[in-house]
Amino acid sequence: MATQPALVAVFAAVDELLAALDALKTGRFTVHTVYSPVPLHEIGDVLDLPRSPVRFFTLTGGILGILAGMGLTVYTCLQWKFIVSGKPVIPWIPAVVVGFEFCILIAILFNLIGLLTQTRLPKLRRPEHYDPRFSRDRFGLLVLYPEGERQTLSTMLRECGAEEVHEAAA
Repeated sequence: MATQPALVAVFAAVDELLAALDALKTGRFTVHTVYSPVPLHEIGDVLDLPRSPVRFFTLTGGILGILAGMGLTVYTCLQWKFIVSGKPVIPWIPAVVVGFEFCILIAILFNLIGLLTQTRLPKLRRPEHYDPRFSRDRFGLLVLYPEGERQTLSTMLRECGAEEVHEAAA
């Protein structure tokens, strides 16, 4: 199966990159990857990215953690009864404290697992089209285009202020 052709554009300024992203919203071209040396929320706003599913990992971990903490407390109290002065066999205050601690612990672990799986980390090698300048002072844009639209896309990117536009390595 042949891969779709792509162009890499290098920009010196954020405004030029955002202008190119706005221009690419026509629908004929697909923005595959945006490279930036700094985090920019404007990129996510322009691309209308979906919300991260990592929050569901955290919620699941929190729910499982509180159930595990409460379950451990109840099991411990029932297994080794410690009856003092008519207090209940299963005291609720220690159950809440242990449940809360387990909730935080398991939620953090699930959050970390969700983060690693959703970002596909660790990345053991860089893509061939990656330019080290994208980590220093330049912004990059990898755009997929349909056959026969290379010149149109290249012209559009240069008009938006791209310093250089070249074919992405396969």
